[in-house]
Amino acid sequence: MLEGAYNFRDLGGLRTRDGHQLRSGRVFRSDTLQALTAADVNHLRAVVGLRGVVDLRLGEEVLSEGRGPLCEVTEVRYANTPLDMAATNGVAPEDVMRRLYLGCLSPEASLVTAIEQLSEMAEHPVVFHCAAGKDRTGVLAAVVLRMLNVADEYIVGDYMKSAEAMPRMIERFRTWPRYRDHMEQAPPQAYAVEPDPLIEVLNSLDRDYGGVHQWATSHGMRSEKIERLARLWVE
Repeated sequence: MLEGAYNFRDLGGLRTRDGHQLRSGRVFRSDTLQALTAADVNHLRAVVGLRGVVDLRLGEEVLSEGRGPLCEVTEVRYANTPLDMAATNGVAPEDVMRRLYLGCLSPEASLVTAIEQLSEMAEHPVVFHCAAGKDRTGVLAAVVLRMLNVADEYIVGDYMKSAEAMPRMIERFRTWPRYRDHMEQAPPQAYAVEPDPLIEVLNSLDRDYGGVHQWATSHGMRSEKIERLARLWVE
């Protein structure tokens, strides 16, 4: 769909447990937008009508890599809401991704803030993204989709679509020093797309918090924010 973003996709069409589905053209997930072409920007503005960007990258990532040309457009609202994943010092390589994903549910990770930003921007088409569009973006997508009552099989299925884009993104990251250096230090699981860490997040929402809405309210999110997302994004 886009030349400069490899993991960009519409969440529209995902089905809910009660027989509804998400509206197409309302909410998108993506990898980094820093390499969008002029044609990409024109498509997102004129065809998609995109008006909001929630960037989950850390502040230093944004400074070193840039927001991308879409965020220079005056009508596009931009929010950098860093999703700081948990430290994994001393964690066995095979358990790193599970620890990172579960850490996103902690109050310190600012996941609720990102969801609130999406809710505030939801009147118009919006995209949320990180660097690869897999981990931070994947956890945010899973939690939001749970809030909208999307069935777990569709949540996991959407997450696994990132596997199609990973080879191209890995090739690109090898040419970008920041991510090249990270790839050299990270365990191979960091650049693989495996369902188990995401499934553990979904299980934790039920097991440890009593459900996604209880998780959200216990972290200070008001119910009307969730209701707004459902009203604007679900058919």
